[in-house]
This record gives sequence, structure tokens and C-alpha cells, in this order.
Amino acid sequence: MDNTDRVSPIHIIFLITTASGFNTHVFLIHHLISSSGRDVWISVLITMVLAILWAPLLFFIHKKTYSESIFNLIENRLGKKLSLFLLSIMIIYFTLISIVTLRETITWTTIAYLPETPQILVSMIIISLCWYLSISKFSVMNVINVLLLTFIIIFGLFVGISNIQFKNYSLIMPMLEYGYRPVIEGVFYQASGVMEITLFLLLQHKIKKPFRFRHLFIAILFLTILTLGPLLGAIAEFGVQEAQKQRFPAYEQWNLVSIGIYINHVDFLSIYQWLSGIFIRISLFLFIVKETIKVKNTRIKNLLLLMLSIVIAGGALIPITDFQFLYLVKKFILPASFIFFFSLPIILTMIVFIKPKNERGQTNEV
Repeated sequence: MDNTDRVSPIHIIFLITTASGFNTHVFLIHHLISSSGRDVWISVLITMVLAILWAPLLFFIHKKTYSESIFNLIENRLGKKLSLFLLSIMIIYFTLISIVTLRETITWTTIAYLPETPQILVSMIIISLCWYLSISKFSVMNVINVLLLTFIIIFGLFVGISNIQFKNYSLIMPMLEYGYRPVIEGVFYQASGVMEITLFLLLQHKIKKPFRFRHLFIAILFLTILTLGPLLGAIAEFGVQEAQKQRFPAYEQWNLVSIGIYINHVDFLSIYQWLSGIFIRISLFLFIVKETIKVKNTRIKNLLLLMLSIVIAGGALIPITDFQFLYLVKKFILPASFIFFFSLPIILTMIVFIKPKNERGQTNEV
């Protein structure tokens, strides 16, 4: 392991804020509003509390395994066959989520500003850039992320403040109009995004010093804020009925922005936000997959990652309608994401208590 290619815990927070924050800030908004309606903000706050209660388990695993790669830990404790099975599930999951992310981006790109550009061209350009960043040093990814995140936040504050004149927060009332069931459903969808803080564990071998509970808390807080902002904005600006009909509520808010009477149509800034977010998100997932692949030869590993990237680019172009895609995401992908990030820490906790292979059988020695 390259001990020089490490970053501080705060850089991991920034990385998760961009990668996972894009998921909660953009992708989940449509599903959250359509499932929980005007009570969706209650779901988000409940999820934050539950995630904070869940975080100590992640911190416990980290304290027991700090500086050791989780992927190496799995192999050393479970053996080749079981570790291959578990690591294969992880590769499949991150590949699937990358396909979903790229598919959403292609759909939005076609709708928003490149309706005549071949989707295969958009797909190949994006995945090529993501692959190139994923095979670079981890520290390079973090430097790029900090630069991109700075302007993502600035533009986000800009759109939020500019649209204050259009917001009517009375539209988020009354509370619990349809009972508790929509709120609970929203919790599961939001949890599928917030529980990506588990990425802290998968990246712990790239951290210079141990992360603390406060780092997990800050990450949870950031992801919650990134969800509440566009979520409440969409309902306060358009009303819950109209917001439920919108494919990309966060993007629609940019169409309202104007500066005085002479400057408007600044929604091109949302292109920067979106592309920056998916660039880091897919690159990070490809990087995790690269760390998962147990091949010592770097060139072969990069080639395997390139082949996987081509699969992702092709998977994002599967000819299904947008309605079918949304149905698959809501009914299968998001629940699977929740199960994955809920189960992984539990499995890792059990693995922590399994002795390494080189220590087994030594207890009976004199």
C-alpha cells in the first residue's frame, strides 16, 4: 500500500459530501417527494437521528481495524472463497449504482441541453473521464474534489438565496396529512443515501489518521442539509402536487433564478453542479472497485477497470423507457442500496471477531 497516497478525514468528508451528497441532493428528491409528499422533511430528520445512532457501529469497526484495508481484512479473515463472494457482491453493487448514476445523467443531459447529441457519445466521454481519475492517485481525486465542491456550494447558495422571493413555506403544512406510512417510506429512501457514510470504512486505509465519531456526525449533517435544501425549496416554490410531477425538482429551481430584470436563464450553472457531482461519484466508485480487485499488476488492474467502465457505459444505454427506469430504481435499486449499506457494517462487525488465518491454531501451542 502506498503510504504517501493518504488524505485527512476532512477530505473524506468532502468526498462523501460530493459523491453521496449528489445522490441525496438530486437523485433521491423525486422519489422522496413522490412517496412522502409534504411530510418528506420529517422523513429526512428522522433518518438523520437514526443515522447518528447507527454511526457508533461504524466507529467501532474502524477502531478495531484502523489502517487496515477492509478488503484485505475480508480476505484474511474469511479465506479466498468467502471473500471472493463478498467482494464480488461489492463490485456488482458499485457497478450497478454507477450505471444508475450515468443513466440519470444521460437522461437529464438529453432533456436539458443536448437533445440532439448521441447518448452513446455522452456516455463514453463521461465514463472515460471517470475511469482516468479513478486510476490516478487518491490524493489527486481529493484535490480535484475540493476545487469542484467549493463552487458547487457557492452555486447552491446562490440558487437558494435568489429564489427566496418565490418560496412559501406554509406549503409544507399540514403535518401528517396522510398518517405515518408515507413518512416511514421516505425514511427508507433517504437512508439509502445517508448510509453511504459507510464509505468511510471502505476508504479508511487511505486516511492519514483515525477518523472520529465527529467526522461521521459532520458527514451525516452535511448530507441531511443537502437533502433538505432542494427538498423544501421544491415544495415551497412549486407546491407539493407540482413538485411530485417534476423529474428533476432540484434542476427546476434554477429556472426561476433571475438577477434584477435583465439577467436570467442562469440555469447553465446547474450543468457544472451536476457534472461535477457525477464525475466524483462515479470516479470514487470505480476507485473502490479498483481497490477491491485482487490483482497485483497495476496495468492489468487498470485494464480490468476500463473493461468494467465500458460495461457501465453500455448498461446506462439499455433501451428502456424512463418510466420503467424510475420504477426499477424506486422498487429495487433504492431498497437494495439500503440493504447493502445496512448489512455491510453488520457483516464487518462479525468479521472483526474472526481471528486472522495466521493466528488460528496457535492457542493450543505450548
